[in-house]
Amino acid sequence: MELKPRGLPSLRALLLLLSLLSFPALAADPDPLDAALDACLAKPEALSTPGMVECTDEAIQAWDKRLNEVYKRVMADLDPKSRELVRASQRRWVAFREAEHEAMGGPWRQDRGTIIRVLTVNADLLAIKERVQELQLYGPDGG
Repeated sequence: MELKPRGLPSLRALLLLLSLLSFPALAADPDPLDAALDACLAKPEALSTPGMVECTDEAIQAWDKRLNEVYKRVMADLDPKSRELVRASQRRWVAFREAEHEAMGGPWRQDRGTIIRVLTVNADLLAIKERVQELQLYGPDGG
């Protein structure tokens, strides 16, 4: 009988999370929102799961605000047909995000330990950041 180490999946997940969070630090000029998240995560109180989640929640709020700003700016610059298409796409993205939040809160989390809170909130943050980048493609600068 082969025994599998119990902590290995969550250790891998934590290492993945840490590598994802450190990417902005590698950039020459990190985005101010990513820099604020990095600074928050560097505080001693962020060494706990609740601390990491709180820092990431703050980043989500900031990125969500940016998403709304980018969306408004892009919509103001688009022709009517493109505006209609982007509006429909955004509504579908919001519906997807709501469904994803519901799925992430499902009972499957029960046996995943506390690190799953950090991983799911980080997945939400990454989705918002990706959507901001997608919306910026529709702007006059294309990115």
